[in-house]
Amino acid sequence: MIVILLIAFITMKIIINAIMPIFNKLCEDKAKSIATIISNNEATNVMSRYTYDDLFLIEKDTSGNITMIRSNMITINEIISDVAVKIQEQLEDKNKNTVKIPLGSFTGINLISGIGPEIEIIITSSGNVETDLKSEFIHQGINQTLHRVYLDVVCEVSILTPFNSISQSIKNQVLLLENVIVGHIPEAYYNLEGITSTNDAMEVIN
Repeated sequence: MIVILLIAFITMKIIINAIMPIFNKLCEDKAKSIATIISNNEATNVMSRYTYDDLFLIEKDTSGNITMIRSNMITINEIISDVAVKIQEQLEDKNKNTVKIPLGSFTGINLISGIGPEIEIIITSSGNVETDLKSEFIHQGINQTLHRVYLDVVCEVSILTPFNSISQSIKNQVLLLENVIVGHIPEAYYNLEGITSTNDAMEVIN
């Protein structure tokens, strides 16, 4: 009996060691997929109630030239807080998920690691969410600028499995909105991109 138990224990240890790298990777991928989908969906749902003008005010002078883009920090803070809460709620609602591992993976043999019926393993996940709003301005022409607003989402997820606990930091960037800002057309345009010599800087396109 002792020999049989010893053989059974060693066999089980070999099987667990063989599947753990695969199992951990599948759990991490599953958690990343869940967090990414939830982040995109909840950010889209929250932003459906806002427009660009709700977040930013474009100020112009008497001639119609843009002088400043002012942020509405009250609304921005509301969005950041609301999205974080919604994502957190969804993560808690979806805290039970499954990972499927082909039976061949339990053998530890690479040749048959993806072969055989899939064994379904239940995992539970929980995590904290941090959000931050980012924006960038992209040159679109002589008098146009594309203003894009992103939401950076960081989910600290702990995956509890029958074998161990896995901590994963999942980062995702969601495009919230974009707006083309049209400004005053300049009388002259200096093409200073791709300068290879000092003489190139004197080239002016009127």
